[in-house]
Amino acid sequence: MRNLKVLLVVAGLVFSGTQSAMAHADLVKSFPIANSTLTKAPKYVQLEFGETIITLKNRNTNSIVILDSKGREIETSKIVINKAVARVVLVGTLKPGKYLVKYRIASADGHVLNTQFKFTLS
Repeated sequence: MRNLKVLLVVAGLVFSGTQSAMAHADLVKSFPIANSTLTKAPKYVQLEFGETIITLKNRNTNSIVILDSKGREIETSKIVINKAVARVVLVGTLKPGKYLVKYRIASADGHVLNTQFKFTLS
């Protein structure tokens, strides 16, 4: 019985360590919210992740790009990273329409998240 308890404790430690090692910087919150419809033009796009984002000097490791419905890139500031939050400020005011937010983020564990979501401005 004692051996079984020891085995269960060891197995729990092994699997809990594996789970945290496999965690990545998944998107947990965004503004605008994915697939949302806004009535007022946003002044920025902000993404919050479940893990710290890494930055490498002299490299474009992380990016946020906003495209309009015709695939034209919307002008933004340089990306700003603060721990697990990435943000760009929109240079102009968006017009009503559909927009695509594409982002590439490198998490502290080295995993690169490269994905996108849409939002609409009515």
